[in-house]
Amino acid sequence: MKRKNTLYFVFFLLFFASFFSKPLAIVNYIFMCVITLIALMDGSWQQKKQLLNDRKHIRLMLAFIAMLIISLLLSSNKTDGIQSLVRRIPLVLFPIGLGLVSFSREYRDKILLGLAIIVSLACLFSLVLSIHRYTINNDTAFLYNDSLSFFIGQQSIYTSVFVNISIYIFMYFILYYPAIGVYKPFLIAGVFFLFVISYLLASRNMMLLLYLSVFTFSIYIIIKRKKYLTGLSLLAGVAISILVIILFFPKTINRFKELAFTQFSFDHQGPESHYNMKVTSDQWNGANFRLAAWQCGWEVFKKNRVIGTGLGDKKDELFKVYEEKKFHFAIDTRKNVHNNYLDILMSMGIIGLLIFLGGWIVMPFLRLLSDQDGLGILILLTLALAMLTENYFDRRLGVMLFASLVTFLLTSSTRKKI
Repeated sequence: MKRKNTLYFVFFLLFFASFFSKPLAIVNYIFMCVITLIALMDGSWQQKKQLLNDRKHIRLMLAFIAMLIISLLLSSNKTDGIQSLVRRIPLVLFPIGLGLVSFSREYRDKILLGLAIIVSLACLFSLVLSIHRYTINNDTAFLYNDSLSFFIGQQSIYTSVFVNISIYIFMYFILYYPAIGVYKPFLIAGVFFLFVISYLLASRNMMLLLYLSVFTFSIYIIIKRKKYLTGLSLLAGVAISILVIILFFPKTINRFKELAFTQFSFDHQGPESHYNMKVTSDQWNGANFRLAAWQCGWEVFKKNRVIGTGLGDKKDELFKVYEEKKFHFAIDTRKNVHNNYLDILMSMGIIGLLIFLGGWIVMPFLRLLSDQDGLGILILLTLALAMLTENYFDRRLGVMLFASLVTFLLTSSTRKKI
Protein backbone atom coordinates (compact mmCIF):
# COMPACT_ATOMS: atom_id res chain seq x y z
CA MET A 1 0.00 0.00 0.00
CA LYS A 2 2.76 2.44 0.93
CA ARG A 3 4.66 1.68 -2.27
CA LYS A 4 1.53 2.26 -4.38
CA ASN A 5 0.79 5.56 -2.63
CA THR A 6 4.36 6.69 -3.14
CA LEU A 7 4.12 5.90 -6.87
CA TYR A 8 0.92 7.90 -7.19
CA PHE A 9 2.37 10.80 -5.22
CA VAL A 10 5.58 11.00 -7.26
CA PHE A 11 3.94 10.72 -10.66
CA PHE A 12 1.14 13.13 -9.79
CA LEU A 13 3.66 15.77 -8.77
CA LEU A 14 5.73 15.15 -11.90
CA PHE A 15 2.54 15.35 -13.95
CA PHE A 16 1.54 18.66 -12.36
CA ALA A 17 5.07 20.07 -12.68
CA SER A 18 5.11 19.28 -16.41
CA PHE A 19 2.24 21.76 -16.89
CA PHE A 20 4.70 24.59 -16.32
CA SER A 21 7.19 24.01 -19.10
CA LYS A 22 6.28 24.11 -22.77
CA PRO A 23 9.14 21.77 -23.80
CA LEU A 24 7.72 19.16 -21.40
CA ALA A 25 4.38 18.90 -23.23
CA ILE A 26 5.12 15.39 -24.49
CA VAL A 27 6.29 14.39 -21.00
CA ASN A 28 2.92 15.58 -19.70
CA TYR A 29 1.25 12.92 -21.87
CA ILE A 30 3.73 10.27 -20.72
CA PHE A 31 2.98 10.96 -17.06
CA MET A 32 -0.76 10.84 -17.82
CA CYS A 33 -0.31 7.39 -19.36
CA VAL A 34 1.81 6.19 -16.42
CA ILE A 35 -0.82 7.35 -13.90
CA THR A 36 -3.52 5.64 -15.95
CA LEU A 37 -1.50 2.41 -16.09
CA ILE A 38 -0.90 2.43 -12.32
CA ALA A 39 -4.61 3.07 -11.76
CA LEU A 40 -5.63 0.22 -14.06
CA MET A 41 -3.43 -2.18 -12.08
CA ASP A 42 -4.68 -0.83 -8.74
CA GLY A 43 -7.28 -3.19 -7.29
CA SER A 44 -9.19 -6.12 -8.71
CA TRP A 45 -11.62 -5.90 -11.61
CA GLN A 46 -14.39 -6.80 -9.17
CA GLN A 47 -13.50 -3.72 -7.10
CA LYS A 48 -13.50 -1.58 -10.23
CA LYS A 49 -16.89 -2.95 -11.23
CA GLN A 50 -18.21 -1.99 -7.80
CA LEU A 51 -16.77 1.51 -8.11
CA LEU A 52 -18.34 1.86 -11.55
CA ASN A 53 -21.70 0.96 -10.00
CA ASP A 54 -21.19 3.44 -7.16
CA ARG A 55 -19.87 6.29 -9.30
CA LYS A 56 -22.72 6.97 -11.69
CA HIS A 57 -20.88 9.94 -13.22
CA ILE A 58 -18.29 7.57 -14.76
CA ARG A 59 -21.00 6.06 -16.94
CA LEU A 60 -21.90 9.46 -18.34
CA MET A 61 -18.22 10.27 -18.83
CA LEU A 62 -17.92 7.07 -20.89
CA ALA A 63 -21.11 8.00 -22.76
CA PHE A 64 -19.52 11.34 -23.63
CA ILE A 65 -16.50 9.48 -25.02
CA ALA A 66 -18.87 7.44 -27.19
CA MET A 67 -20.52 10.67 -28.36
CA LEU A 68 -17.11 12.08 -29.32
CA ILE A 69 -16.43 9.03 -31.49
CA ILE A 70 -19.88 9.19 -33.10
CA SER A 71 -19.39 12.90 -33.71
CA LEU A 72 -16.10 12.17 -35.47
CA LEU A 73 -17.71 9.49 -37.64
CA LEU A 74 -20.47 11.92 -38.67
CA SER A 75 -17.93 14.59 -39.67
CA SER A 76 -17.01 15.20 -43.28
CA ASN A 77 -13.66 16.73 -42.27
CA LYS A 78 -12.09 13.62 -40.76
CA THR A 79 -8.64 15.19 -40.46
CA ASP A 80 -9.79 17.96 -38.12
CA GLY A 81 -12.05 15.48 -36.35
CA ILE A 82 -9.20 13.07 -35.60
CA GLN A 83 -7.02 15.94 -34.37
CA SER A 84 -9.82 17.11 -32.07
CA LEU A 85 -10.41 13.59 -30.76
CA VAL A 86 -6.71 13.02 -30.06
CA ARG A 87 -6.59 16.29 -28.15
CA ARG A 88 -9.45 15.01 -25.99
CA ILE A 89 -7.71 11.75 -25.04
CA PRO A 90 -7.47 12.84 -21.35
CA LEU A 91 -11.29 12.74 -21.25
CA VAL A 92 -10.93 9.04 -22.07
CA LEU A 93 -7.93 7.93 -20.03
CA PHE A 94 -8.62 9.61 -16.70
CA PRO A 95 -12.17 8.24 -16.22
CA ILE A 96 -11.22 4.63 -17.11
CA GLY A 97 -8.04 4.78 -15.02
CA LEU A 98 -8.13 7.29 -12.20
CA GLY A 99 -11.91 7.29 -12.12
CA LEU A 100 -11.97 3.71 -10.82
CA VAL A 101 -9.60 3.97 -7.84
CA SER A 102 -10.09 5.33 -4.33
CA PHE A 103 -7.95 7.48 -2.06
CA SER A 104 -8.55 8.73 1.45
CA ARG A 105 -9.52 12.39 1.72
CA GLU A 106 -6.29 13.16 3.59
CA TYR A 107 -4.13 11.51 0.93
CA ARG A 108 -5.95 13.30 -1.87
CA ASP A 109 -5.54 16.62 -0.08
CA LYS A 110 -1.83 15.98 0.40
CA ILE A 111 -1.38 15.62 -3.37
CA LEU A 112 -3.44 18.79 -3.93
CA LEU A 113 -1.12 20.60 -1.51
CA GLY A 114 1.79 19.43 -3.65
CA LEU A 115 0.07 20.96 -6.69
CA ALA A 116 -0.37 24.29 -4.86
CA ILE A 117 3.31 24.36 -3.89
CA ILE A 118 4.36 23.61 -7.48
CA VAL A 119 2.11 26.42 -8.77
CA SER A 120 3.59 28.85 -6.25
CA LEU A 121 7.17 27.97 -7.18
CA ALA A 122 6.37 28.23 -10.91
CA CYS A 123 4.78 31.66 -10.40
CA LEU A 124 7.72 32.83 -8.30
CA PHE A 125 10.13 31.71 -11.01
CA SER A 126 8.12 33.47 -13.70
CA LEU A 127 7.79 36.66 -11.61
CA VAL A 128 11.54 36.85 -10.99
CA LEU A 129 12.28 36.53 -14.71
CA SER A 130 9.57 39.06 -15.56
CA ILE A 131 11.07 41.54 -13.10
CA HIS A 132 14.42 40.95 -14.77
CA ARG A 133 12.90 41.78 -18.18
CA TYR A 134 11.30 44.88 -16.65
CA THR A 135 14.63 46.14 -15.27
CA ILE A 136 16.29 45.67 -18.67
CA ASN A 137 13.52 47.28 -20.75
CA ASN A 138 12.11 49.66 -18.13
CA ASP A 139 8.60 48.62 -19.19
CA THR A 140 6.10 47.46 -16.54
CA ALA A 141 4.12 45.64 -19.25
CA PHE A 142 6.43 42.67 -18.66
CA LEU A 143 4.87 42.23 -15.21
CA TYR A 144 1.32 41.63 -16.40
CA ASN A 145 -0.99 39.13 -18.05
CA ASP A 146 0.57 36.81 -20.67
CA SER A 147 3.97 38.47 -20.25
CA LEU A 148 4.03 37.33 -16.63
CA SER A 149 3.14 33.72 -17.48
CA PHE A 150 5.39 33.67 -20.56
CA PHE A 151 8.25 31.85 -18.84
CA ILE A 152 6.06 28.93 -17.76
CA GLY A 153 4.65 28.51 -21.28
CA GLN A 154 1.02 29.32 -20.46
CA GLN A 155 -1.61 31.88 -21.29
CA SER A 156 -2.51 33.94 -18.25
CA ILE A 157 -6.09 32.61 -18.12
CA TYR A 158 -4.83 29.07 -17.45
CA THR A 159 -2.27 30.22 -14.89
CA SER A 160 -5.04 32.19 -13.15
CA VAL A 161 -7.06 29.00 -12.76
CA PHE A 162 -4.05 27.26 -11.18
CA VAL A 163 -3.54 30.26 -8.89
CA ASN A 164 -7.17 30.35 -7.71
CA ILE A 165 -7.15 26.62 -7.02
CA SER A 166 -3.85 26.90 -5.11
CA ILE A 167 -5.19 29.70 -2.91
CA TYR A 168 -8.20 27.55 -2.01
CA ILE A 169 -5.91 24.62 -1.18
CA PHE A 170 -3.63 26.73 1.04
CA MET A 171 -6.61 28.29 2.85
CA TYR A 172 -8.16 24.87 3.38
CA PHE A 173 -5.00 23.55 5.00
CA ILE A 174 -4.59 26.69 7.12
CA LEU A 175 -8.13 26.42 8.49
CA TYR A 176 -8.76 22.67 8.64
CA TYR A 177 -5.39 20.96 9.07
CA PRO A 178 -3.97 22.12 12.43
CA ALA A 179 -1.24 19.48 12.11
CA ILE A 180 0.61 21.68 9.60
CA GLY A 181 2.05 23.49 12.64
CA VAL A 182 5.28 25.34 11.80
CA TYR A 183 4.41 25.38 8.08
CA LYS A 184 1.34 27.57 8.61
CA PRO A 185 3.20 30.91 8.17
CA PHE A 186 4.56 29.68 4.83
CA LEU A 187 1.06 28.81 3.65
CA ILE A 188 -0.23 32.23 4.74
CA ALA A 189 2.64 33.89 2.86
CA GLY A 190 1.78 31.72 -0.15
CA VAL A 191 -1.82 32.94 -0.09
CA PHE A 192 -0.80 36.60 -0.11
CA PHE A 193 1.82 35.99 -2.81
CA LEU A 194 -0.71 34.25 -5.04
CA PHE A 195 -3.21 37.07 -4.53
CA VAL A 196 -0.60 39.41 -5.99
CA ILE A 197 0.02 37.02 -8.89
CA SER A 198 -3.73 36.72 -9.52
CA TYR A 199 -4.03 40.48 -9.82
CA LEU A 200 -1.04 40.77 -12.16
CA LEU A 201 -2.35 37.96 -14.38
CA ALA A 202 -5.48 40.10 -14.84
CA SER A 203 -7.96 37.33 -15.63
CA ARG A 204 -11.29 39.04 -14.95
CA ASN A 205 -13.52 36.05 -14.26
CA MET A 206 -10.94 34.33 -12.05
CA MET A 207 -10.30 37.51 -10.04
CA LEU A 208 -14.01 38.09 -9.50
CA LEU A 209 -14.55 34.46 -8.51
CA LEU A 210 -11.61 34.62 -6.09
CA TYR A 211 -12.81 37.80 -4.37
CA LEU A 212 -16.39 36.54 -4.22
CA SER A 213 -15.22 33.24 -2.73
CA VAL A 214 -13.17 34.95 -0.04
CA PHE A 215 -16.01 37.35 0.78
CA THR A 216 -18.58 34.53 0.98
CA PHE A 217 -16.30 32.34 3.10
CA SER A 218 -15.53 35.25 5.44
CA ILE A 219 -19.24 35.88 6.00
CA TYR A 220 -19.70 32.14 6.62
CA ILE A 221 -16.88 32.16 9.17
CA ILE A 222 -18.37 35.18 10.94
CA ILE A 223 -22.04 34.15 10.97
CA LYS A 224 -21.99 30.35 11.01
CA ARG A 225 -18.77 29.55 12.86
CA LYS A 226 -18.78 32.67 15.12
CA LYS A 227 -15.08 33.24 14.33
CA TYR A 228 -15.39 37.00 14.13
CA LEU A 229 -11.68 37.81 14.29
CA THR A 230 -10.76 35.26 11.61
CA GLY A 231 -13.51 36.38 9.24
CA LEU A 232 -12.86 40.09 9.65
CA SER A 233 -9.12 39.53 9.32
CA LEU A 234 -9.68 37.75 6.00
CA LEU A 235 -11.83 40.60 4.68
CA ALA A 236 -9.41 43.27 5.88
CA GLY A 237 -6.36 41.42 4.58
CA VAL A 238 -7.83 40.99 1.11
CA ALA A 239 -9.07 44.60 0.98
CA ILE A 240 -5.68 46.00 2.01
CA SER A 241 -3.86 43.71 -0.43
CA ILE A 242 -6.08 44.82 -3.33
CA LEU A 243 -5.60 48.52 -2.53
CA VAL A 244 -1.82 48.17 -2.28
CA ILE A 245 -1.59 46.18 -5.52
CA ILE A 246 -3.79 48.68 -7.39
CA LEU A 247 -1.58 51.50 -6.15
CA PHE A 248 1.66 49.91 -7.37
CA PHE A 249 0.37 47.90 -10.36
CA PRO A 250 -2.43 49.92 -12.02
CA LYS A 251 -2.42 48.35 -15.51
CA THR A 252 -4.76 45.51 -14.55
CA ILE A 253 -7.57 48.07 -14.28
CA ASN A 254 -7.48 48.35 -18.08
CA ARG A 255 -8.80 44.79 -18.28
CA PHE A 256 -11.92 45.89 -16.44
CA LYS A 257 -12.28 49.13 -18.41
CA GLU A 258 -12.91 46.92 -21.47
CA LEU A 259 -16.26 45.97 -19.96
CA ALA A 260 -17.49 49.51 -20.65
CA PHE A 261 -17.04 48.87 -24.41
CA THR A 262 -19.13 45.80 -25.26
CA GLN A 263 -20.71 47.17 -28.45
CA PHE A 264 -19.44 45.73 -31.73
CA SER A 265 -19.91 45.65 -35.47
CA PHE A 266 -18.82 42.41 -37.16
CA ASP A 267 -17.12 44.15 -40.09
CA HIS A 268 -15.20 46.59 -37.89
CA GLN A 269 -11.43 46.20 -38.37
CA GLY A 270 -10.11 48.18 -35.44
CA PRO A 271 -7.04 47.20 -33.38
CA GLU A 272 -7.11 44.64 -30.59
CA SER A 273 -7.14 46.09 -27.09
CA HIS A 274 -4.23 45.43 -24.75
CA TYR A 275 -3.79 46.07 -21.03
CA ASN A 276 -0.70 48.18 -21.83
CA MET A 277 -2.59 50.71 -23.97
CA LYS A 278 -5.44 53.13 -23.52
CA VAL A 279 -8.81 51.40 -23.85
CA THR A 280 -11.09 53.02 -26.44
CA SER A 281 -14.43 52.23 -28.07
CA ASP A 282 -12.95 51.54 -31.53
CA GLN A 283 -10.97 48.49 -30.36
CA TRP A 284 -11.77 44.81 -30.31
CA ASN A 285 -11.37 43.66 -26.72
CA GLY A 286 -11.90 40.49 -24.72
CA ALA A 287 -15.51 41.41 -23.93
CA ASN A 288 -16.93 42.58 -27.25
CA PHE A 289 -15.07 39.92 -29.24
CA ARG A 290 -16.56 37.15 -27.11
CA LEU A 291 -20.07 38.55 -27.48
CA ALA A 292 -19.58 38.60 -31.26
CA ALA A 293 -18.05 35.10 -31.39
CA TRP A 294 -20.78 33.65 -29.16
CA GLN A 295 -23.45 35.04 -31.50
CA CYS A 296 -21.72 33.31 -34.43
CA GLY A 297 -21.41 30.06 -32.49
CA TRP A 298 -25.09 30.18 -31.57
CA GLU A 299 -26.02 30.50 -35.24
CA VAL A 300 -23.92 27.41 -36.02
CA PHE A 301 -25.77 25.52 -33.27
CA LYS A 302 -29.22 26.57 -34.55
CA LYS A 303 -28.47 24.85 -37.86
CA ASN A 304 -27.53 21.56 -36.11
CA ARG A 305 -29.44 21.51 -32.82
CA VAL A 306 -29.66 17.81 -31.93
CA ILE A 307 -26.29 16.21 -32.74
CA GLY A 308 -24.27 19.24 -33.90
CA THR A 309 -22.02 19.76 -36.89
CA GLY A 310 -19.70 16.87 -36.06
CA LEU A 311 -16.39 17.17 -34.24
CA GLY A 312 -14.41 17.66 -37.44
CA ASP A 313 -16.70 20.23 -39.07
CA LYS A 314 -17.26 22.68 -36.22
CA LYS A 315 -14.41 25.01 -37.21
CA ASP A 316 -15.37 25.02 -40.88
CA GLU A 317 -18.99 25.83 -40.03
CA LEU A 318 -17.97 28.56 -37.58
CA PHE A 319 -15.73 30.23 -40.16
CA LYS A 320 -18.54 30.10 -42.71
CA VAL A 321 -20.59 32.25 -40.33
CA TYR A 322 -17.57 34.52 -39.79
CA GLU A 323 -17.38 34.93 -43.57
CA GLU A 324 -21.11 35.61 -43.90
CA LYS A 325 -20.89 38.35 -41.29
CA LYS A 326 -17.58 39.70 -42.63
CA PHE A 327 -16.08 39.17 -39.21
CA HIS A 328 -12.55 39.85 -40.49
CA PHE A 329 -10.96 40.25 -37.09
CA ALA A 330 -11.94 36.69 -36.07
CA ILE A 331 -10.95 35.28 -39.48
CA ASP A 332 -7.55 36.96 -39.57
CA THR A 333 -6.68 35.93 -36.01
CA ARG A 334 -8.18 32.40 -36.40
CA LYS A 335 -10.34 32.78 -33.29
CA ASN A 336 -12.39 29.91 -31.91
CA VAL A 337 -15.72 30.46 -30.18
CA HIS A 338 -14.11 31.04 -26.73
CA ASN A 339 -16.74 29.13 -24.76
CA ASN A 340 -16.31 25.44 -24.05
CA TYR A 341 -20.01 24.76 -23.57
CA LEU A 342 -20.96 26.52 -26.80
CA ASP A 343 -18.20 24.60 -28.62
CA ILE A 344 -19.72 21.30 -27.43
CA LEU A 345 -23.19 22.55 -28.37
CA MET A 346 -21.98 23.44 -31.87
CA SER A 347 -20.12 20.20 -32.51
CA MET A 348 -22.23 17.65 -30.59
CA GLY A 349 -25.62 19.33 -30.23
CA ILE A 350 -27.97 19.34 -27.26
CA ILE A 351 -27.44 15.61 -26.67
CA GLY A 352 -23.66 15.98 -26.38
CA LEU A 353 -23.88 19.01 -24.08
CA LEU A 354 -26.40 17.35 -21.74
CA ILE A 355 -24.23 14.23 -21.44
CA PHE A 356 -21.15 16.36 -20.78
CA LEU A 357 -22.86 18.52 -18.15
CA GLY A 358 -24.31 15.47 -16.44
CA GLY A 359 -21.10 13.43 -16.31
CA TRP A 360 -18.49 16.12 -15.81
CA ILE A 361 -20.24 18.95 -13.93
CA VAL A 362 -23.65 18.23 -12.36
CA MET A 363 -23.15 14.70 -10.98
CA PRO A 364 -19.60 15.44 -9.72
CA PHE A 365 -20.95 18.57 -8.01
CA LEU A 366 -23.74 16.62 -6.33
CA ARG A 367 -21.29 13.92 -5.22
CA LEU A 368 -18.90 16.48 -3.71
CA LEU A 369 -21.84 18.23 -2.06
CA SER A 370 -23.08 14.97 -0.50
CA ASP A 371 -19.54 14.29 0.73
CA GLN A 372 -19.43 17.81 2.23
CA ASP A 373 -16.25 18.41 0.27
CA GLY A 374 -15.96 22.20 0.25
CA LEU A 375 -12.51 22.25 -1.32
CA GLY A 376 -13.60 19.93 -4.13
CA ILE A 377 -16.67 22.06 -4.83
CA LEU A 378 -14.60 25.25 -5.09
CA ILE A 379 -12.14 23.63 -7.50
CA LEU A 380 -14.93 22.18 -9.67
CA LEU A 381 -16.77 25.52 -9.81
CA THR A 382 -13.53 27.29 -10.71
CA LEU A 383 -13.00 24.97 -13.67
CA ALA A 384 -16.66 25.19 -14.73
CA LEU A 385 -16.60 29.01 -14.67
CA ALA A 386 -13.27 29.21 -16.52
CA MET A 387 -14.80 27.30 -19.44
CA LEU A 388 -17.42 30.02 -19.96
CA THR A 389 -14.86 32.30 -21.59
CA GLU A 390 -12.32 29.84 -23.02
CA ASN A 391 -12.47 26.77 -25.24
CA TYR A 392 -10.63 24.41 -22.90
CA PHE A 393 -10.96 21.26 -24.98
CA ASP A 394 -9.16 22.73 -27.99
CA ARG A 395 -5.96 23.19 -25.97
CA ARG A 396 -3.74 20.47 -24.52
CA LEU A 397 -3.34 22.28 -21.20
CA GLY A 398 -7.05 23.01 -20.86
CA VAL A 399 -8.37 19.50 -21.45
CA MET A 400 -5.55 17.91 -19.42
CA LEU A 401 -6.14 20.23 -16.46
CA PHE A 402 -9.91 19.75 -16.47
CA ALA A 403 -9.98 15.98 -16.98
CA SER A 404 -7.26 15.23 -14.42
CA LEU A 405 -8.57 17.44 -11.62
CA VAL A 406 -12.25 16.53 -11.90
CA THR A 407 -11.57 12.78 -11.87
CA PHE A 408 -8.95 13.16 -9.14
CA LEU A 409 -11.29 15.13 -6.88
CA LEU A 410 -13.80 12.30 -7.07
CA THR A 411 -11.37 9.55 -6.01
CA SER A 412 -12.00 10.42 -2.36
CA SER A 413 -14.97 8.88 -0.61
CA THR A 414 -14.10 9.73 3.00
CA ARG A 415 -16.54 12.21 4.48
CA LYS A 416 -15.06 15.19 6.20
CA LYS A 417 -17.11 18.19 7.28
CA ILE A 418 -16.28 21.60 5.83
